[in-house]
Amino acid sequence: MNKLVQLVAITACCFLLMGCPYETEVPISDPSVKFPAELLGKWAPQSSSDEIITIKKKTDYIVSISKTKKEPKADDKPEEYEAYLSEVDAVKFLNISELSEQGSGANFYLYKMEVAANGSRITLNAVTENIDEQFSNSAELKSFIQRNMHLSFFYEKEEEIYQRIK
Repeated sequence: MNKLVQLVAITACCFLLMGCPYETEVPISDPSVKFPAELLGKWAPQSSSDEIITIKKKTDYIVSISKTKKEPKADDKPEEYEAYLSEVDAVKFLNISELSEQGSGANFYLYKMEVAANGSRITLNAVTENIDEQFSNSAELKSFIQRNMHLSFFYEKEEEIYQRIK
């Protein structure tokens, strides 16, 4: 029975760790693509009915993203991020950094971002965590993405879809 409990615990941990996006110390580029004003506001992930994502403008290029519960408890703290767009061959990628109490985080998570023509839906495809390469500068990372971004296995299997909240 003890081995069964251990096996279930290990399996659960594996599922929790799956689907994490690639993490890098360098972004794809510096913030140089204006963040579309029509994407500011509140969004709901299709995968969760109890979360709200709020996107607020910091500068023309950088946004703050806050992930909260629809009905937060007193001890619930929002997850806070800073993000900006980079373009690689006319494809938009989101560079996201988790904020700590000291400010912006040191690492970036990368997502290919597509916006529905009517602006009511955002689809994010996380760059896979299975990439082993590490990059010392943004130019190397951008070149790597350019060479591989058209390969299906370059992204996680599950995409994240967000719907605008009216």
